[in-house]
Order: sequence, then structure tokens, then C-alpha cells
Amino acid sequence: MAGPYTSLVIGASILSLSFLWATVGAAASQDSQPTPASDSEREADTKTTIAPPTGYYIEFRAARIGLYGHSYVAYGRLDARRQPADFHYADLHPMGNYAVMAIGHLVPVRANTEWDPDVLKLPVASSYRRNLNAAEYQKLLAAVQRARANKRPTWDAVSNNCNHFVAQLATAVGLRTPNDFQFSYSFIPALRELNERGSQAQASTSSRGPTVSRISTSSERKPGL
Repeated sequence: MAGPYTSLVIGASILSLSFLWATVGAAASQDSQPTPASDSEREADTKTTIAPPTGYYIEFRAARIGLYGHSYVAYGRLDARRQPADFHYADLHPMGNYAVMAIGHLVPVRANTEWDPDVLKLPVASSYRRNLNAAEYQKLLAAVQRARANKRPTWDAVSNNCNHFVAQLATAVGLRTPNDFQFSYSFIPALRELNERGSQAQASTSSRGPTVSRISTSSERKPGL
């Protein structure tokens, strides 16, 4: 039969084991819980999941079809990498077959400004993308809305073709436009060259600083022809 001392030792041992078990269990429970992310980690995760708006774009395209080609635009938002995040399209095209288009070389024919997804099946011969700010993009949307408000648009090869339509949208966002009475194959490259050349010339002038004009004296002036 165990004495009082033996009972005390056994009781203390049981108490120590119970405390040790509780401590190990609590530690295991804490290890199983996810570690709270630091402020920097939460900030980094937010940046990767929620990209701030970075602007808008318009892209002028010449689709490869027939002798003329077809001009249209794509537009939308840019993602964090400054690449198109979504796509909307606009154009003007005659309603009907090639016979209707042939008639449109003589008189105006019925046209449509509702987008035809089949246009995207055509290869892109050339393109020109221009980034837009919020104000320019709103002007573009307004121009597209005005064009589509006309419920009975017409098309003719001379004065109101797809190039004219695209030129109106280009003008709405502040771009210069070339002669629109030409094939789409040459119109879109001409649009790009005209505006890129102007931007490069302006940047070159800005880098050189202001130009100082010197007024010639009376002895230097030559008689006009």
C-alpha cells in the first residue's frame, strides 16, 4: 500500500503531464492557424489582384478584303501593362452584297453602323494604336454614339465610305487625318505616319528648346518677288 509521500509524487507527476499535454496541444493549434500577413504582404497582394485604371486606347485597322480593304476601329480600356483590356468596335459598311457596293460608286446606298463580328475574321493588313486619356475617350464614345444615332445611314464610295467614318473618330480624339479618298490599305498607314511624324517633330522641337527669331534690318531685307 502506497504511503502519503508516494501518493503525492504520483499526483504531481499526473499534474505535470497534464500541463505538458495542454502546452503541446496549444502549440499545435497555433501552428495550424494561418499566420497573419504583414502590411507589406497585404499591400503586395492587393496590387496584384486589383489593378488601377491606366487609360484607354483606340486602334485603327485596315482589314484585308477585296481591292479596297475595309477600315474600322477597336477601342477600350488598357490594363496595368498598358495593353488592351477589352475590345469594342465601330465601322461603317454598306448593307448587302458586292452588287450593292458597286451601286454605291454611283449613288448612296443603305449602310450600317452596327458592328458585324465577321469583320474580325478578316486578316489585318495594317493598324495604328493610340493611347487616350479619360477626356479623349469620352469624346470618342460621344462620336460613336452620334454616328449610331443616325438610324438610316448611307454609304458611297466617294464622299461617305469607311475611311470617312474612321476619320471622324480620329478627329474626335484630336488626331490629324489624311485624304480619305483612298484605299483602306493606304489610308491607315497614312494616318499613322501623319500623326507619328507630327509627334516626333514636336518632341524634337521641345528638346531643342524655344526658337529665337531674328528680325532683319532694313539693309538686310531683300525685295519681294
